[in-house]
Amino acid sequence: VGALFTAVRERFGRLDLLFNNAGTFGPGGVPVEELAAADWRAVVEVNLTGAFLCAQAAYRLMKEQDPQGGRIINNGSISAHAPRP
Repeated sequence: VGALFTAVRERFGRLDLLFNNAGTFGPGGVPVEELAAADWRAVVEVNLTGAFLCAQAAYRLMKEQDPQGGRIINNGSISAHAPRP
């Protein structure tokens, strides 16, 4: 994550918007009552930790740039994997 935001700074000089989109729910077809703890931890790593690390890196970059600021939008959905009816 850090390398990605360093590359953004080097290429564009600033970051004005992060659209933080994460959404997974473990192995497909496994009912929630049968989901293994390790699979749940993987979901948390993607949906929460991944989003947090990207927001943290974006915030640091936005705070350092001149003028300061930008927007961070956090979105989460598993609809890409399991569309709603």
